Amino acid sequence: MMRVERLPLRITFNQKIGGTRVAEIFTIIAPVFIIMMLGYGLGKTRLFPDGSAPILISFVWYVAIPALLFRSLAPNELPDASELLFVLAYYGSLYVVYALAMLSTRLLFGLTTAEQATFAFVTCFGNAGFIGIPIVEGVYGEEGVRLLLMLVSFHSLTLLPVTTVIVERAADATEGPGIASRTFASVRQNPIIIALLVGLGWSALSLPYPHWLDKVLELPAVAAAPVGLFSVGLSLASVRIAGNITHAMVAVSLKLMILPLTVFLVAHFLMGLPDVWVGVATLMAALPSGMIAYSFASQYGIGARRAATAVLISTGLSAATLSVVLFGLKAGGLS
Repeated sequence: MMRVERLPLRITFNQKIGGTRVAEIFTIIAPVFIIMMLGYGLGKTRLFPDGSAPILISFVWYVAIPALLFRSLAPNELPDASELLFVLAYYGSLYVVYALAMLSTRLLFGLTTAEQATFAFVTCFGNAGFIGIPIVEGVYGEEGVRLLLMLVSFHSLTLLPVTTVIVERAADATEGPGIASRTFASVRQNPIIIALLVGLGWSALSLPYPHWLDKVLELPAVAAAPVGLFSVGLSLASVRIAGNITHAMVAVSLKLMILPLTVFLVAHFLMGLPDVWVGVATLMAALPSGMIAYSFASQYGIGARRAATAVLISTGLSAATLSVVLFGLKAGGLS
């Protein structure tokens, strides 16, 4: 009988799998999670006391990302009207998964309507501003970041009001104008939306964009990715896995697998969008759940522990799932 010798399975950095080098994906993904791990590790020490993470997050959210968004819009021509299809493809897919999350938790776990909404919020609200920027920039460059920030601008503008209305109506906490005022208060003060409107207005009016202004904005803009990643790790250092793990794992599965798959199918096959648009939308959909979802759940006292667990687990697992998504995009010639 002929003996078949088994060869060890070895994958090296320079080896190609389906035409894609492992090193390409590692170079994009590894720095992102190493910086987050550094923040997480230092968050366990006395170097960064309680309250450090919110300060860094506020800097990124109110200064760095708005500077980055304004720089990408003000000196350039207005976005093409056809790019609304890009936004439509992403958010149309997102709300299909949002509805699926609410329906599945009602059928599987018997959650209340308010609990379903916070669960769906955790499922659909990705950490795009902090984790997404360096990953998309590494794959698609400045154009990719511009497209990502376009989606980010609508993130709070759509998800926060929708979820707030559902939760408020379910709790019957207030009626009429009360809901509207509470729903849109955060939207009016959202720095990303303000930067978007100012940047678009600057571009539409063809106002001069002096070199000195660009240099001033460049400093906080380049800090958005590293400071954002570090602050994510720092904030996760205080999060503990608690609550119903089964519930959290369903949210993580919907977030890291079903949402990116749905976005890809709709953008690529149903709407036939350009490759870069498909890639950026799919990567954004594959990002882990953001801490804003946990903050929202904590504010209303609905499923906060479940949300925190989903954020922590999805962030840990996303290193692997984002690598798989990125490999698929590269192998398919979409990046």
